[in-house]
Amino acid sequence: GKVPFLAHEMVREGTGVHVCDKRRPKTRQEKEFPLIDFSLLESEEDVIFMEDRRESKLDVSERIYKFLEWLELRDEKHVGVSSHSEWLLTAFNANFQAVGSCNTDWFQTGEMRTAILEFIRKEQN
Repeated sequence: GKVPFLAHEMVREGTGVHVCDKRRPKTRQEKEFPLIDFSLLESEEDVIFMEDRRESKLDVSERIYKFLEWLELRDEKHVGVSSHSEWLLTAFNANFQAVGSCNTDWFQTGEMRTAILEFIRKEQN
């Protein structure tokens, strides 16, 4: 079957203040990357970017959590996630319970790592 390549708003580096971290308009990206499905981007313009402050690590971690909630509901059992090292490092240090130290080190440019995620929901009393 066809492997979907999806752009997801929650899977991006920390943003704010620096224009280089601002997402380009959705239609521009659709033209430049026609093999990527941008339908998950709900707005044309970047609604996360703030001109007056950077996102905190907590802000980034909360975005990662939203992405994980979405990912948990997907049918695929094997996925690839590509993002910036800051996002990946925050995910492995704040959102995942990593076994061993290999997943807590800084990600190099273009580096790939394998991780097995198990979604565990605690019962509400």
